[in-house]
Amino acid sequence: MELHKQQIMRTLLKKITAVALTASAALLLLGSIALVAPLDVSAAEKQYLPSAPANPTIHQVYYDTTVKREYIYNGQEWVPHDASINGYILKKYKKPNTPQNNPTAAGNSLQ
Repeated sequence: MELHKQQIMRTLLKKITAVALTASAALLLLGSIALVAPLDVSAAEKQYLPSAPANPTIHQVYYDTTVKREYIYNGQEWVPHDASINGYILKKYKKPNTPQNNPTAAGNSLQ
């Protein structure tokens, strides 16, 4: 009789373990999906407008139908939301060439 109880307990333990592993796998899958899914803006929330929206919020995205370009609001201004952002950042934040930084600009050539 004792052997039968042990077999029942082992079977029950195996079932509980299987349920726990299945639940863990499901939670892991859902967590992975949440990490891959966009956090802020979905395609349905993107607005297609001829000019920038009034009262924007940070990370708000809109597609300018006039210039055919997507923009995102960074908290201060609308910036391109595509590969051109690299050029935009370089152009906006690049140090200007001043005579101190560029000896040839002041007529001092290095000969």
